[in-house]
Amino acid sequence: MKLLRIFTHADAKRDPDSLLRLFVSIALLSMVLITSGAGYAFFHLLYQNVIVSAEDDAVKVSQALLENQRKRILSADGSGSRVAVAPENLAELDDRLRKFLAPFDIVKIKIYSSDARIVYSTEAKLIGETNRGNKRLANALAGANDSKLERKEEVKDLADERKFNVDVVETYIPIRDHGRVIGSFEVYMDVTRYRRQSVNAGLLSLAFLVAILVAVFGISYFVIRRGTRELKETQEVLRKQTITDPLTGTFNKRQIELIGRREFARASRRREKGMSDAGSGFLMIDIDRFKEVNDRHGHLAGDDLLRQFAERIAASLRNYDSLGRFGGEEFLVVLPGSDLAQTRAVAEKILTLIRREPFSLDGAPLQLTASIGMTTVEEGDEDLMQVLRRADRNLYRAKSGGRDQAV
Repeated sequence: MKLLRIFTHADAKRDPDSLLRLFVSIALLSMVLITSGAGYAFFHLLYQNVIVSAEDDAVKVSQALLENQRKRILSADGSGSRVAVAPENLAELDDRLRKFLAPFDIVKIKIYSSDARIVYSTEAKLIGETNRGNKRLANALAGANDSKLERKEEVKDLADERKFNVDVVETYIPIRDHGRVIGSFEVYMDVTRYRRQSVNAGLLSLAFLVAILVAVFGISYFVIRRGTRELKETQEVLRKQTITDPLTGTFNKRQIELIGRREFARASRRREKGMSDAGSGFLMIDIDRFKEVNDRHGHLAGDDLLRQFAERIAASLRNYDSLGRFGGEEFLVVLPGSDLAQTRAVAEKILTLIRREPFSLDGAPLQLTASIGMTTVEEGDEDLMQVLRRADRNLYRAKSGGRDQAV
């Protein structure tokens, strides 16, 4: 949350699109985390349900089997009953057991005595083996059911047919006699179809969840995108208000000075490196006798004249030149990469455009002239203000020398 607040304050204020990108990143991450967590929990619950259901079925089948074949599975001794199958009864027990289990999804079954010895198995070669190191069998012999879901690459069912990639729940079930554990069943129940159904149900649920998340985040995205667009538009309006002169639409004094400082620094660096395009020109332009226009026609007419004058200057500049209102009827032009000859050429072009046709004032033509003080960044200049003072002195010379000229 702290990182989010920092990002929002530091970047989103500068670029509203970054807020939108942040939302998309968070939305994608949230969808991954939600679907991953939900998928894990859902499938875990489904698998547990499969195991529990299979265990319940195995317990019921085992109890029914024990009741049905008690005489062939149990034998009496001095202390009660014990799990034991006489060798001569194995064939008959096997035949009866397979017929009994045929309707169920059981692929294999073992019967253990209390000393962990296999007294019967549908896999005949295992009969007689002892499995004392089996912890799950030990749990069953201690009185607890123990079930586990496993994937078997290959098993033989009760009809001795091979099955491949089978999901089975292997359950150990205690055999009790009057509350005393005397052995255990080990039942392998085929749950492949149930697990597939569970997987399909889980995938369908996750797809539904993803669809809901996409819809929710999608609607949110379009709402936020519209908000960021409005914010960008507002920021652009505010930005223009902070850098432009509201009357003429040119840069204001603060911004044109900032541009001038950047250009001065660039020109100074390139001059130190001996580059050929190290020049940078500056024009200080002033409308001749503008006070007379204001006195005669009023300030509103004067404002309209300033707008026309700024448009006329802007039309004579290159795309990378900058024009700003420096104060009153005075304008400053920054000409990157211009030497004195190029700066003079731009100044003469501006004067020509001003002279070429009269301005319109209250519907009547008005011929104007302007004076221009021009200079370039010179070796030894320490800062922009030194350059601008020189341009201002040249402007004064142009006015005192008769106006309508560039000096």
